Amino acid sequence: GIEENGCTIGIDIGTQGAKAILYHPASQTIIARSSAKYDLDQQQDTSDNRRAEQHPAKWIQALHDILKELSLTINEKNLIVKSIGTSGQQHGLVALDNKYNVIRPAKLWCDVEASEEADSFSQAATRKMGKQWNIPAGFTAPKALWMKENEPKNWEKVRWIILPHDYVNLCLRSGIGHDFSAPSSLENHSLNVDFVSIFPCTDAGDASGTGIFDPVSRDYVKDLADLIDEKYVAALPKILSPSEVYGNVSPLWKQALNIDSENEHPIIISVGSGDNMMSALGSKCVSEGNAVLSLGTSGTIFGVSSAPVETGTSVAPFCDATGKHLPLVCVMSCTGVLNSVLENWCSSSEKNGAISHEEASTLAANFEPGCCGLTFLPYLSGERTPNWPNATGALLGLTAQTMKCMSSPGLIYRAALEGITFLLADALEQMRQCCDGFDPKSIFVVGGGSRNKFWRQMIADIFQLELRFPLEPESAALGAAFQAGAAFTGVSVEDYILQQKVEMEDTVVKPTTDEDTLKMYKEAFERYKASSKKLFSDHVENKN
Repeated sequence: GIEENGCTIGIDIGTQGAKAILYHPASQTIIARSSAKYDLDQQQDTSDNRRAEQHPAKWIQALHDILKELSLTINEKNLIVKSIGTSGQQHGLVALDNKYNVIRPAKLWCDVEASEEADSFSQAATRKMGKQWNIPAGFTAPKALWMKENEPKNWEKVRWIILPHDYVNLCLRSGIGHDFSAPSSLENHSLNVDFVSIFPCTDAGDASGTGIFDPVSRDYVKDLADLIDEKYVAALPKILSPSEVYGNVSPLWKQALNIDSENEHPIIISVGSGDNMMSALGSKCVSEGNAVLSLGTSGTIFGVSSAPVETGTSVAPFCDATGKHLPLVCVMSCTGVLNSVLENWCSSSEKNGAISHEEASTLAANFEPGCCGLTFLPYLSGERTPNWPNATGALLGLTAQTMKCMSSPGLIYRAALEGITFLLADALEQMRQCCDGFDPKSIFVVGGGSRNKFWRQMIADIFQLELRFPLEPESAALGAAFQAGAAFTGVSVEDYILQQKVEMEDTVVKPTTDEDTLKMYKEAFERYKASSKKLFSDHVENKN
C-alpha cells in the first residue's frame, strides 16, 4: 500500500482545459483539485469549420498552472507524491521530429478536415483486411494521411506520431517543457535528452482510437499503417501494458513545480490512457456488467467487455485501461437538442420567456409515455450513431388531438426527452449485438443531464436497467490518480480500483414493472425506429 503521507496525482488534458486531482489513498479521499482553461487555436481561414487544432503548448502551460496549485497543498501538508497518471483527449495527432520538437499544432478528435482521407483509407483498409474497416475522420490515421498529402514538408520531418496523453508523459519524463515560456520553446527545445532510453509510449486504450489498431492482438496492424506510409508504423509509440510504469518525473519538472524540488523521492509516471478509458476507471466501471452513460452535449455509452467488438460497425472497438475491451458509442443528439427545444419551444406566457428544465419536466410528467402518438426525431445536426450526417430533426404524428395537447410545453419537452432516450436505447441495443461480452446489469449515469430526476426514471424504464450516480464530476482525472496508485503499488489496475471507494448518490433508480407503462414505451420505441429508418437510412448509411 501507500503510507499515510503518500499521495497520487491524476491529470486530465481535455479539449477545453486541464484538470488535476490530488488523491490520498490511505483515507481514499480527494485532498485538493485544480483546473486551467484553454481554447482551440484560432484559424486564419475561417471558411472551413472542419478544422480543430490546439498547440501542445496550451497543455504544457496548463500543466504548470494546475500542478503548481497542487504543490501548495502538498508542501503545506508535508505529503510525498508517489506517482502521477495522465488522461488525455483521444485521437489527437501530435507530430514530433527526431528531437521531440513539435512540428505543427495537434489535430484534435473533433477535427474532421480529413473526411475524404477517412473515406479513401477506410476503403483501402477494408480491401486489405478482407472485412469492413470503417474509420471516422476524427480518428488519428486519417489525420496522418491528410498531413502527408497536404503538408509534405512537415511530413518529411516526422519521426513520431503520438497522442496527447503520450506527449504529456514524454515531457514529464524527459524534462521538455519544464522551462516553458512560449510555443517556440517546444518547437525548438534546447534540452539534451537521452533519446535511446526515453521515447514515447502509450497504452492499448488510447492506441485503439488510432484506426490502425487490432483490438484482438492489442497491437498496431503494420499493413494498415503501410497504406498511409511505410515509415508510419515506426513512428508510433510503444504500447505498454495497463500496470506498467512509463518512467519517473524529471528532476527539472520537480524543481519547476516545487514538488520534491530536492529530488529525494522518485515520482513514477503510470502508462496513462484516453479520457473515456480513464473515466471508466474513475467511475469504478472495471468489471463486466458495468457501463457508463454520459449525458452531455453529446451522449456516450461505454462499458466493460471481455470480448472484442466486431470491426466495421457503429460501435467503437476500443480497449479499456485494465486489459479488457471498452465498446463505446457516441450520439451527437443529446442535451444540446434538449436545450434548443427548451429555449425555442417551451415558453410560458406568465413567465415572459423560456422555462427551466425542472419546470418543463414537471409539465412533461402530466403526459403519458408515447406522447399521445407524437414522435420526435432529435437529429438537429445530423447523427453519427447511426451514421446519418445529413439527417435532420422531425416531429411526426401530428393530429387534431396532439395539436390541442401541444398548448402545454410539457408535451413537446417530453417528446424530445423520449426521442433522445430512444436514440440512446437503440445505440445500447447495437452494442449488445456487436459485442458478445457486453451485457450491462446496471448503468452509472454522469454528465449535466443526469441531474434531471424525471429523465432518470424515463431512462431506467426504457433501458430496463438500474441507474446509479457517481458524485465525482472529474472521473477521468480521478481514474488517472487510481491508475497511478496501481502502478506504484504493483497491484493490477482492476484490483486496485475495486479496493477504492467511489462516492455514489444514495439514490438508485429502478426500472418500472408497470405493464401499461412498459407497453406504451415499447410501442413508442418501435414507432421511433420505423420512422427514423424510413426517413434517413437509405441514402447515407454505410457509404464505405
